[in-house]
Formats: sequence, structure tokens, C-alpha cells
Amino acid sequence: MSGVTTFMNDALGQIGATRINSIDDESANANWCLDFWDKLRQALLREHYWNFAETRTELNQDTVPPLFEYTFSYSMPVDLLRLKVYNGINLPMNIMTPTPDAIDDFSFVVAGMFKVEGRKIFCNDDPVKIVYIRDIPNPDLWDSLFYQYAAGMMAGKLCGAISRDQKRAESIMQHAITFWKPLALASDGQEQVDLPIQSDSLIWGR
Repeated sequence: MSGVTTFMNDALGQIGATRINSIDDESANANWCLDFWDKLRQALLREHYWNFAETRTELNQDTVPPLFEYTFSYSMPVDLLRLKVYNGINLPMNIMTPTPDAIDDFSFVVAGMFKVEGRKIFCNDDPVKIVYIRDIPNPDLWDSLFYQYAAGMMAGKLCGAISRDQKRAESIMQHAITFWKPLALASDGQEQVDLPIQSDSLIWGR
């Protein structure tokens, strides 16, 4: 947990708060860090197709198929935060996939090829290969500019909780959004060639 501790102390240092020994040392500040850590990290990783968070896999088919409409069911990886590519088809940025904490009412259809319901992908395809954005709990594995962006956002959350200074908290988070996030996005965008969306359907133009 040393990477997490360093990250949290970075955020705490930005607001002049007392450092922690670890995120689970049961101090007041550590408890606030623990409260915010998972949800904030997953939200920030999920908001963009970050190259450093991408991975690819071939899904294992479930033994129990969908009740109707589709032939096959596949369970999504436990660390999947956002789906990027389905069997070679690039998905638009505005299509999101569910986080582990927000999956109950989530479903969508992409060009009629597949449907996500909860943590399942229903389709008529075999095999299914995907590229997705994964949860990375170790900040040491993050891109350095994303790290600074996330630390600023965490600092803002902690400022509101520890100092109760909401105006300062909003200012810290706004700085992270207007300064660090654009730098992270620009650097990330230079590390790949954007390909057009591959689809035979006209659904994207509607």
C-alpha cells in the first residue's frame, strides 16, 4: 500500500493536513482517505480511454445463456470500468460501461451486436475479444500527469471533509480540472493514433 500512502500524503500535503502512516491506520485523516479512495479513483479512470489503463482479453463464455434475444452470455472482468473495443469495433467515447458500484439499472445496445446488462455481455458472437479500461488501485502504475490530476481531485475532496472549507475545496478541484487534466489528456492523446469507429450500421449517424 506504499503507493496509495504516498498518493494520499501528496493530497493531504496540498491542504496542509496531517500525514498518514497508511490508508488503514484508523486515524481521522486516513478514514477520510479510505472513504473517498475507491469511488474517486474509479470515476477518474472511467471518464476517459486512458492508454495506461487499457488492457485486452478474450472473454470466457458463461455456461448459462441469456433467457431470450441473444445466444451467448459473457461475464465482464472484475476490474473492468469501461469498455473501449468489442471484437475490433471501436466504441464512441460517449458510451460508458458500469462501475462495480453502479450497475443495477445499466444497459445499452451497440448497433444491435451486443448488450450489456449488469456485469454481463449478451451477444450472438463467439468468441468475444475486448479492450477495456481497468481499475488500477496502485498509483505507482498511473501516468504521471494523471497522478497529479487525481491527487488534486483527492485534495479537494479531503479539504471539504477535513477543513470544512468548501470554497477552497472547489478551488483546488477546479485547478486540477483546468490545469492537470488537460495536460494528462494531451499527453495521453499523443500516445496513439485515433482510428475511425468501425461499424456497418448507420446508428451512429442518427
